[in-house]
Amino acid sequence: MILALDIGTTSTRAVLFDQHLIKKGQVSLPLAIYADEYGNVEQDPNELWQKTLRCAKELLRVNKINLKDLACLGLANQRETTIAWNKSTGRAVTRAIVWQDRRTADRCHALESKRELARRIRATTGLVIDSSFSATKIEWLNNQHFSGSSDLRSATSKDDKGGVVFGTVDSWILWHLTGGQVFATEPSNASRTMLMNLKTTDWDDELLKLFNLKSEQLAKIVPSQGQFGLTQKKLFGREIPITGILGDQQASLFSHGPMRPNMLAVTYGTGIFALKQIGTIPRPAGSGILTTVAWQRSGKATEYAYETSALTGGAMLEWFKNQMGLVKDMKELDALAASVSTTGGVTIVPAFSGLAAPDWDPAARGLIIGLNRGTTRAHLCRAAIEAIACQAARMAELLDEQTGTRSKYWKVSGGLTRSNPLMQSQADITNARICRSAHVESTAAGAAMMAGLGAGLWSNWQEAAHFIQCEKIFKPQRLKRGQAFLKQYERALERAKGWAE
Repeated sequence: MILALDIGTTSTRAVLFDQHLIKKGQVSLPLAIYADEYGNVEQDPNELWQKTLRCAKELLRVNKINLKDLACLGLANQRETTIAWNKSTGRAVTRAIVWQDRRTADRCHALESKRELARRIRATTGLVIDSSFSATKIEWLNNQHFSGSSDLRSATSKDDKGGVVFGTVDSWILWHLTGGQVFATEPSNASRTMLMNLKTTDWDDELLKLFNLKSEQLAKIVPSQGQFGLTQKKLFGREIPITGILGDQQASLFSHGPMRPNMLAVTYGTGIFALKQIGTIPRPAGSGILTTVAWQRSGKATEYAYETSALTGGAMLEWFKNQMGLVKDMKELDALAASVSTTGGVTIVPAFSGLAAPDWDPAARGLIIGLNRGTTRAHLCRAAIEAIACQAARMAELLDEQTGTRSKYWKVSGGLTRSNPLMQSQADITNARICRSAHVESTAAGAAMMAGLGAGLWSNWQEAAHFIQCEKIFKPQRLKRGQAFLKQYERALERAKGWAE
């Protein structure tokens, strides 16, 4: 058995897989998000850890698992979110700054204005300068701490000799799983900090100096597959080997197995992420595309991917439900969207936290346009689903232009893929076949697959990937209508840009 922990943005879950990657059980819990109108987005690090642990314990209890049958533990996590904690006590000293947070947008704009510096950062890290990445978040927290201001100072004990360290969610969870014995990360997460050199897969001295950081404040970078350490015996009653860690999107990509050039992996979660494998050379990419580490397996060359993303996917549907009260749940939203064949002229641009690829506009804001007296809830729900499909279509087009291939076959996963109207709309807008994975929660499956390889459960990646199948394939049906709506979406998009400037 493999225990996979998947710490997302809106929820955390524990999933149990057998050696054939058949899901044997799952327990999940929601996570609170603290957001304000200024673009600050935070979470409680203690809640991330405690609820993840609760999920794991409950999963093992409900399924009456003999701990001797647990071969290993794998971990997947939301990336870029930054946590500061006391190295002596292991206590978080402030809330986590979530990947969606925009508080350092001005700092990023200032860095971007220095063209030569911006060029070097992109060449070194594969990333555009943006506040979604960890570097400026860590810098902000570091400055808060050493300036002696805010809750960082008050939360640090007077007898602290270990100082404050900074890490992404994988480092934070790994620290607690091992009782503070292991302070480490791996390249798929480290490559999202804007501090790691893509070629060396180590912290870059020039970037550490730029952001006024010391390497000892950051976790050690080790391969994604291998022996990270053992869980504390008191947590589960037995020490469990931790043998695989990946950032959530890389975990999803890994779960699909080796992919051909005409394939694209897309994950529909809180945000939307599209990735293409590009091999073992970190090739630079054009505007709006990130070059990122896919994974680093033991004894093998580091593998890379191109990635594009949209900041708001499922988060918009949560907004429909929680803030606007338009629907009771996602099932009702889906049913309303399916009840109409068009949006009735309504277009939604869900730029709640600005725009990521291909626009990279932190000043963009959400927009609903085309309302009329005949507009119903069903039209709004349909427009929300179409907006998600349009975002993914634009991301795919960007990746296709970069690689010189056309993505005719998409492998998709994530909670939103349960929506048949969304998946059909995606096929219509892109003229692609959409393969919905039987493992909708592919991030957990990818973490389990990496951990299983690290524990020697399979001889190679291909053998493990053999167990992953399509649950349903959506084929294009209304191409003309899909292309027309994409053009309408792009018109609305121009009106949403730069709104907060």
